[in-house]
This record gives sequence, C-alpha cells and structure tokens, in this order.
Amino acid sequence: LKGCRARQLRCVRVVHGKGHGSLHKLPVLKTKVQGWLRQRDEVLAFCSARPVDGGTGAVYVLLKK
Repeated sequence: LKGCRARQLRCVRVVHGKGHGSLHKLPVLKTKVQGWLRQRDEVLAFCSARPVDGGTGAVYVLLKK
C-alpha cells in the first residue's frame, strides 16, 4: 500500500484468493487481509471486487490522498 500511495494510486485491487486450496476450503487469507485493511490508517474503504476482477477472491481498496 505504501508503494501505491507513493505512486499516487487511489484505488487498488488486492487479490487474496477464494480459499479453494485451503485445508477446509475456507478463505483464510480473505479474513486476514480484511482485518489488516481495517487497521491501516491509509485505507478509506474496501469492498469485494467485481466478478471480472476476481469477485470474492479480491478486494478493491480506496486509499487516502
């Protein structure tokens, strides 16, 4: 995220996967990424990506200026 802000990018996509390869077929990284994004001061908001961009296996992140 720091690199994105340094390049003045405001909206980025983070791909965390859907969890199909995890032990219980649950999205382990999705939960971790969402928790981490909630803690970051530079993040204004985030939401699941459109299906063409990864759907529930990715998030769009809106960064502060």
